[in-house]
Amino acid sequence: MGLHVRESGPVGAPTIVFIHGGGQSGQSWQPMFERLHQYRCVAPDLPEHGQSVDEGPFDMAGAADAVADIIHPFVSEGRVHLVGHSLGAQVATQLLATEPELIDRAVLCGTVFNALPGVWLARILLRVAGGIPPTIRNVVAASSGFTVPEGVHRSDSPTLILAGANESPFVRRSATVLSQRMPNGIAGVATGMTHNWPLRYPNLFSRTIDAWISGTGLPAGIELANSPHG
Repeated sequence: MGLHVRESGPVGAPTIVFIHGGGQSGQSWQPMFERLHQYRCVAPDLPEHGQSVDEGPFDMAGAADAVADIIHPFVSEGRVHLVGHSLGAQVATQLLATEPELIDRAVLCGTVFNALPGVWLARILLRVAGGIPPTIRNVVAASSGFTVPEGVHRSDSPTLILAGANESPFVRRSATVLSQRMPNGIAGVATGMTHNWPLRYPNLFSRTIDAWISGTGLPAGIELANSPHG
């Protein structure tokens, strides 16, 4: 069956694949579809989310493989661009590591790599606690145990890895760590922003995506923390 997918924009235009955060669906990217109408925009519902709720159980490698299956039909005309937020940024990182040849440029926001204190205890409590849906347990277990995947250093995709300035230090640190593992990774900060800023401020986020893809100057409010490195 595969993942449920939303699509918008002109056929043949550069394609952006959007990967949503935990507990959301591809519908959360509708504001990007409306603002980035010059691109072909594609937004799958991840396993155990939205209209893909029966696809699963959720795990990071399986989710990345499922998104790759969505991408393959588009790569005949060149690699696609990739945008991920929160859980979606983790899935996107996994995809950059396992199938880097599919991705041209990427924007990742609010990702974390197995850094939260007490994460293993939290996973145990989720397993034994009553009343918590299995889908939530699966997503939390996969997300909380996610580490920087092997192979991400082979991705040559210019990747902007953003955190909100008012996010947890773990999120900001994760952006720095990932940027240091990728040859063309650049960490950046969205000034004054919290975790959900890509959804709360779609004008700023859409301008950020377009600027990164087109190679033009990033909008005010996005500050780079480092430069590309080899």
